Amino acid sequence: MEMMQKKSEKLEKKSRHIPGMFMDVSGWKKDAKKIFYVLLILLVAGGIYQGVSKLKPYLTWGAHFKSPIELIKYQTYSSEDLDLSFSYSDKYVFDANEKKKYSKDYLAGFYLKADQRTGCDVRLTDIGINFSKNDQEIKDAISKDLAANVKGFADFSGERIEIDGESAMRVSFLLTDPLGNILRITQVMVTHNNKSYLLVCGAGQPHYAIYEKDFNDFIEKIHWKK
Repeated sequence: MEMMQKKSEKLEKKSRHIPGMFMDVSGWKKDAKKIFYVLLILLVAGGIYQGVSKLKPYLTWGAHFKSPIELIKYQTYSSEDLDLSFSYSDKYVFDANEKKKYSKDYLAGFYLKADQRTGCDVRLTDIGINFSKNDQEIKDAISKDLAANVKGFADFSGERIEIDGESAMRVSFLLTDPLGNILRITQVMVTHNNKSYLLVCGAGQPHYAIYEKDFNDFIEKIHWKK
């Protein structure tokens, strides 16, 4: 009887542990969550791997770094013959028309060594702007004159600006050069001390945006001699 009683007690103790093994719900739920996330990560990683494998022939691996700071050095030009001075980036070649390639109205300018069509210059002109007229009247008159004299004239726009305190008219348009290339031109007409100046910047239409900041800097850095 004593042996049977001890055996019965052992069975009773063992049976008490059985519900605990299956009723620890929080434990297996946590494990199930871990398994679910692991499977999810594996599925996503597997999809990425397959996608990359398919794209591998078209991908080039490597890092490309572009400096956020572009160091630009400026040169300043001033002459006794000019009532103004201007600055330009040192990526350009200065040209004071020493070789007399241009007309007598040409004063000074700069251009890219690899492409002399890209750059800016300062010229004298007999044409002055009557700024007592409104902007639309001025733009209409300039547009009409250019359309009659410039091959491939198109995409005209204009605005009134100031050049070191003097009223000026800035216009932009397309033209076709003698070789059939389409150029984007920006011109500024301004008068100072009874002299009228024409500031001209230009480049091939597909590349104009690359040099636009340089052209704007040139125009904005014009200063009159006091």
